[in-house]
Amino acid sequence: QRVYRSSSVTDAKDGIDLFWSYTVCDSLEDWDHTSVKKQTLGGATILATTPQAYFPPYHYKRNELGEVLSKPGEEYWNKTIPFEGAMIDYLDQLQDLAAGDFNVEWTFGSKASKLIHPSSAYTASVQDVQDGLIDMAVGPIWVTGERLTISSYTVPLFYSPTVMIVPAPGVDDSIGAQTSKVFAPFESDVWLMIVLIIVLTALLSTWFSGESDRRVQTARRSSRTRGRDEPKRLNYVIWGRLGLDSCLRTGTYFCSAGIEQDDGASLPTKLLLFGFGFFTLVVISAYVANLAAFLTQSNYQYVGTIDEATKQGWKVCALPATKEELEVAWPDTKFVFSGAGVGSYHGLIEEWDAGKCKAIVYGFANLELKNKLCERDLVITKSVVLENPVAWPIRSDYSAGISYWMYEAEKKHGLKVESLKEEYDAKTEQPSCNVQFSPEQSDSDE
Repeated sequence: QRVYRSSSVTDAKDGIDLFWSYTVCDSLEDWDHTSVKKQTLGGATILATTPQAYFPPYHYKRNELGEVLSKPGEEYWNKTIPFEGAMIDYLDQLQDLAAGDFNVEWTFGSKASKLIHPSSAYTASVQDVQDGLIDMAVGPIWVTGERLTISSYTVPLFYSPTVMIVPAPGVDDSIGAQTSKVFAPFESDVWLMIVLIIVLTALLSTWFSGESDRRVQTARRSSRTRGRDEPKRLNYVIWGRLGLDSCLRTGTYFCSAGIEQDDGASLPTKLLLFGFGFFTLVVISAYVANLAAFLTQSNYQYVGTIDEATKQGWKVCALPATKEELEVAWPDTKFVFSGAGVGSYHGLIEEWDAGKCKAIVYGFANLELKNKLCERDLVITKSVVLENPVAWPIRSDYSAGISYWMYEAEKKHGLKVESLKEEYDAKTEQPSCNVQFSPEQSDSDE
């Protein structure tokens, strides 16, 4: 049978639990289980705000001129100035989808929480949830171990990759760099195999032709004529000379995509050279097919991964919110955690400008950040350092209900935060340069 805990006639503080069962106390004919399912939040009013660090296009406010602000000021505590952004629109559409199951009242965070967490406005907003000042914080807030000890979260909205931001790479156009492209189509083990096959073919062709015996006999007769008789040493010299001569000859034929022709050669020699000719055909075809692609590639000089930065001994700027995760994932990397008090990309840029690090790891890139990277000749790589879920810290009483509507919105209505963000991006101006970098994309654009 199915029962429900009732709070209509008793309270938890009384220590009495009262349950109601339709199957025992009433008829199942008038039991509407769908009404129970829809009461996820029961019309609750959720007190919400954003972190005290605007991040267009996810969340922000405007000044009196209608300009989008990237840093909060006194307007943050002014309730008459509405919050805007992709996540605000997303929550509004969730509310419409819920059809009265919950309502949202917008407020602001406390200044005290920033004193407790001066390095991160986002962690400060999580603290406001725990302190009961707000019910939910709305923004691109990472789920971290530290924050999970403070507050519960909704289901993840999406997963944010934290990537490397490094100085823009230079191109090596030296003769050595250009010459090295000739060997790029094959790996080193393939080149080693080719050299071994050339040497083996050269030695066998000399052996099958009988040229080694003729050379040895001729050299011995010449030695006796001169009054010298050192057969062992003479044999080593002759065989070495023959081997070198044959290897050079066979290698020359291979490099010119040709094969030695001798109508009077023995059958074993012809069979050997036929096999070597077929091998040459396959290798040259594969080499030429790949060579053009490698010749058009640029030799970039840059440190683009966290592994390379660690080997180079680089100091890497990062946010304090991800300190535990980064130190566990990359224990040998020299991280510099921002202490600028902002806890966002503003603090990371300040650390970079101060010369405290040679690279940055960060997860989001809006228009303002991209323009700041352009000004400093920095690029965003595809090297993933961490991947954090993004969700909203929320009172545990409301976590299941809001998570339910998030799930419904995505699975049944195709509503996602990232889709709304793309709409905002399409309507805003583009950065002053292309900060997204990958060697493959750059070569294709040339």
